[in-house]
Amino acid sequence: MPAAHKVPEDHPVRSFFANCDPKAELYVTHIDSTNASTRKQHFLIQVGMNILWSLLLTRRVYGGLSRYGVRFVVGQLVPQWIAPAPAFDMTLLGNAILDFFIFMVLIPIVRDFLTGVATLRLRHGFPREEIIFRKPSESTVANIVSEGPEKRDAYMKELLRRAVDPEEMKQAAFGLPWEEWAYDYKATAAACELDKKGVIDAKTWELCVWMKIEGGWTAVEQGKEAEMQNQIGMMQKMRHRLHAMGKLHVFNQMMEVIQVKTMTKDGAPLPVTEDVDAIVADIFKRNDVDFQKLTNELAKDAPPSARFSTASKKLD
Repeated sequence: MPAAHKVPEDHPVRSFFANCDPKAELYVTHIDSTNASTRKQHFLIQVGMNILWSLLLTRRVYGGLSRYGVRFVVGQLVPQWIAPAPAFDMTLLGNAILDFFIFMVLIPIVRDFLTGVATLRLRHGFPREEIIFRKPSESTVANIVSEGPEKRDAYMKELLRRAVDPEEMKQAAFGLPWEEWAYDYKATAAACELDKKGVIDAKTWELCVWMKIEGGWTAVEQGKEAEMQNQIGMMQKMRHRLHAMGKLHVFNQMMEVIQVKTMTKDGAPLPVTEDVDAIVADIFKRNDVDFQKLTNELAKDAPPSARFSTASKKLD
């Protein structure tokens, strides 16, 4: 299982997230070290796409002046600009629906491009290594909410699995509303500034899932397991907690599953499959123990992650 660490209250990362998108409760961060020329090409494609969107919007606005009677009204006030009255028919209704859809979709895309990635490139260019912040897009949040409670955990697990998959991270994003993840370029720009000032080191943002839990933030390490001593310590804490609850047998059953599924009879390690977590979760569920709540409580008591050990200045 990936190691989870609560962000220390006095660490600048906590203040950093307090200044990010207040609606965001989940971030996935990593360091993008792809070739700068590749990122430049991707940016130029985004520029081209947003120019097309802007031209389309401009054309619809220009046509709408006549279509919706704006020119006719102005012509009544200024005779030299006289224009025919609009036709109130089904064609007008169809155009109104089409314009509503176009403006609802394209205006946020162009706005986010200008205030996000375009501003970032203007201020920071294309560094050799770039901090990336991703958060669930609005469509993904809607999908999460629409899932039933019994399926939501499985959906979230699969969502995060794809988010930290190296191949998935290579997929280019264009800021379209139906994409699974939205890039928070404002957070990237802020993180770059803080790295330059020596407040928060860029390595802090290496591949990690950040979750807002009970008003604080928890870092779920990805791509590497916690140190052996920390793992043993967490297991001991879980054992003591379950023993105090009169559920020691749950811990024993969990350890049996882990041993059978992750180790051969000769003691050689086996690759960890996805069904291990599902079996462990089912053991806790059958014994009326809230596995998610228990792990969250243990995460709060866990020692700080090495990513928080770097000396940093206070974030004002």
